[in-house]
Amino acid sequence: MPSDDRLLRERLASLADRAAPPSFATDHLRARVRRRRNLLAAGTGVASIMVVSLVTVVTAGIVGGENPITGTGATPGPSTAAGPTAGTEKEPGVYVCGDRYDHPGSTSGGILTAEVSSVANVNGDSGPAITVAFAATRAVHVTSSPPSLLQVLYLKDGVIVGGGPMVNGPGDTSSQGVDAIGDGFDLAPGKPHEQQLGPREMLCPSLTWSEIWARPALYEVAVVLGPVEDRGEELVLGVPLPPTVAVLVVKAALPG
Repeated sequence: MPSDDRLLRERLASLADRAAPPSFATDHLRARVRRRRNLLAAGTGVASIMVVSLVTVVTAGIVGGENPITGTGATPGPSTAAGPTAGTEKEPGVYVCGDRYDHPGSTSGGILTAEVSSVANVNGDSGPAITVAFAATRAVHVTSSPPSLLQVLYLKDGVIVGGGPMVNGPGDTSSQGVDAIGDGFDLAPGKPHEQQLGPREMLCPSLTWSEIWARPALYEVAVVLGPVEDRGEELVLGVPLPPTVAVLVVKAALPG
């Protein structure tokens, strides 16, 4: 009788002869592999979109464009405009009591000329009545501020001691200005025009009109005008701020 081991080997061999060749469900396996690859590709695409979006946001912030997330403009960075050159001084921008006004005076601004035609002591306790005469070498309309807003300075040895409408107290460098309401007059050769400026009452501290009229030869009036813009048939007589842009500076002594 065969042994148990031999019987077992014979049965295994018989089973092996009857068995089909080994196979795998490859279609199912391939489908699973494809799904996994698609998921990985989709994840990579989302990540790429997120990276591009972040780069767009950062770039918009750098160049100052609109923020694509909030829809608002990026906060502007500090200005790179060059400031005043080191060691240079700003031109004076205001008229201040006690400052020197060294403009030598000029009666001509191109085709336009001016002169102080009258300085009258109307009242010993107030400023003089000032009249300025304008002339031109061709027919033109002059556009300017009203006469009461044309700038006048009272000077003593070239130092500002009063005037108006733009004169600050000692040490006051705050900005000045006037309401340059349009006014004007016509000129033609041989047909000058006189502007009655009226008085300017403002005096610097510790000075009075009675003191000035007691010794008028020590003081002079300067009417500060310009710049002048030539527009052909029209001349625009601007407000002289800063003072250094004045074109016409006409002076006259106070009457004795």
